[in-house]
Amino acid sequence: MKKVINKKNKTSFPAVFKHNREEGCYDVSFPDFPGCVTFGYSFKEAKEKAKEVLELWIEELISQNQLVRC
Repeated sequence: MKKVINKKNKTSFPAVFKHNREEGCYDVSFPDFPGCVTFGYSFKEAKEKAKEVLELWIEELISQNQLVRC
């Protein structure tokens, strides 16, 4: 099943931030995109990297025709 991105209205996807005390960072994952993960050593860095990796992930899905942009 293809997911649809609507460019007129911003589409948002939930991100899960988990503080990894052992590694001293914040792990980020996206339930709607299994395998799309990143991390940051501060919460701010984790948010920035999350935005970047999600944009790249979506671009790749669109290029593979697995995601439709409206």
